[in-house]
Amino acid sequence: MVSAIAAMKKLGMDPTKSSAAVQGFGNVGSWAAKLLCEKGVKIKGVSDISGAYWNEEGINIDEAIAYKNAHNGRLEGYTGATSMDPDELLTSAVDVLVPAAVEDVITEHNAERIQAKLIVEGANGPTSASADDIINRKGIMVVPDILANSGGVTVSYFEWVQNRLGYKWSEGMVIERAARIMNDAFEKVYATSQKYKVPMRIAAYIVAIDKVAQTYKFRGGY
Repeated sequence: MVSAIAAMKKLGMDPTKSSAAVQGFGNVGSWAAKLLCEKGVKIKGVSDISGAYWNEEGINIDEAIAYKNAHNGRLEGYTGATSMDPDELLTSAVDVLVPAAVEDVITEHNAERIQAKLIVEGANGPTSASADDIINRKGIMVVPDILANSGGVTVSYFEWVQNRLGYKWSEGMVIERAARIMNDAFEKVYATSQKYKVPMRIAAYIVAIDKVAQTYKFRGGY
């Protein structure tokens, strides 16, 4: 959740005084919740295929992960929070919303009711095209999927590099290098967003296309 913390800084949000809801509690969502929690963010709501769970005082994420792992990967029956309507999780009163489950969960039908100041897309395409205009009009910052969840691809690249070199990096080195690359990527996208006065999603596309064009040029393409 490097991009989430970077975005919170841009918005002047103190992680230790901020709250979040995470939709999806699989590999992406559970780790997003854990990493945000480690930065001091209070995780008030989480959800998985069994339903949504809310604790106004903050969910013990390590406890929730342990419960999930001991119960066939599901939070059903978890007593550290109360059950709630999964649809209401997306529009709950939190500062940060992390949709990390499936695509098209934020639509024109619920976008107007979203209260979060920041949306960090952990899933692929969780925001429908029809909801984008509403989100932008409301002034909610969105860290788009191609930026927010690109850390996994980055670390996969590190694995490829290590295999090519026949050398194993330490976990700390991997984490430090991944964080640096993700921070740099966020800063480039944010700067582009400010320069052209476009949403972060459009800015991410601009940065990506420009990078491909520049690489093609340097390799002798026309």
